[in-house]
Amino acid sequence: MLFDLNPKTSSKELFGRERELEELIRLVRARRWVAVLGPRMVGKTSLVKVAGAELRKAKTKVVYMNLWGAKGTHGLLKVMARGLNDEKSILQEIKDVAQRVEGVSIGPSGISISISRKPMTTVWDLLMAIGSKAGNCVIALDEVQELAAISGRLLKLLANIFNTHPNIVFIFTGSMFGLMKTLLEPTSSSPLYGRSPARLYLNPFEKELAIRFLRKGFEEQKLTLRDEIINEAVERLDGIPGWLTLYGNNVAVRKLPHQKALEETISEGIKIVKDELEHFLEGRDKQAYLAALKATAISARWTEIKGAVEIAKASPANDATIYRIIENLKAAMLIEEKENVYRINDPMLRTLLLTSQIT
Repeated sequence: MLFDLNPKTSSKELFGRERELEELIRLVRARRWVAVLGPRMVGKTSLVKVAGAELRKAKTKVVYMNLWGAKGTHGLLKVMARGLNDEKSILQEIKDVAQRVEGVSIGPSGISISISRKPMTTVWDLLMAIGSKAGNCVIALDEVQELAAISGRLLKLLANIFNTHPNIVFIFTGSMFGLMKTLLEPTSSSPLYGRSPARLYLNPFEKELAIRFLRKGFEEQKLTLRDEIINEAVERLDGIPGWLTLYGNNVAVRKLPHQKALEETISEGIKIVKDELEHFLEGRDKQAYLAALKATAISARWTEIKGAVEIAKASPANDATIYRIIENLKAAMLIEEKENVYRINDPMLRTLLLTSQIT
């Protein structure tokens, strides 16, 4: 069902991403590592999960790991255990080797991880077991930027996997900053220099595709909405699949009238982007970043962003600081640049900032 709020898991449920799905599967079968990029709520997780389902049909094993909130190596290990428990075929094949790994135990409910003295060694040993015993395997690391704190050690581990086990292919998703940027633009001193993943971009739906998406979703629910209602929803939600899905669910499943459904969609969307923005701002100069974002909520040039930051900080800001803020916001896909003008495209984030619901 198109208006199901959970990530899609079947090609029959995936709308408007046929080309991207075909390309992702092609790259994986060619044993290329791939980074799936795009703004939040654009459908990266759905694409990866559907690709995994299609690959499993061809007897390729797939371990999916949602890294959101996973901090450090112990967090990675816990997510890894969940992923392996979901892919029982791999767990069965590596069982004899894995149960000899420090910090790993296997029981009737699957694999479990205890505190290890050398957690990265435990990660390595598990990956070695997969590479040696599981045959062709895809490991999807969703929200890989969450592992920024262990990026140095993780890059070395990935390079070793690349060299020793070509049967393991990684898919990464996330924003283009921190660890993802290091993966895609490795310097000559990086362990992955010359081995950067292929890039696959997901963009919001164009207007006509967004309209078709809503119409098809409502047809599934045996509902017919007037053209002007669908057009208004598309205009307000900017063709972002996640927000369109939430709106459709509010109308078709919750049975809300159009305007109430839009209000509820925007209200819920604001809560989601607020939590995610707070997550992004952790460890950063919140005052400066929020000033830059608020300046771009409508649109702003470089000098206007600098002025906004200086007013917020009540002190001069050097050009290097402004450049770094803008580049990080672009990399996180929070803002876009077109003809030297910077703008937030996500309607929820714009509303959040313009209504001063975050300080």
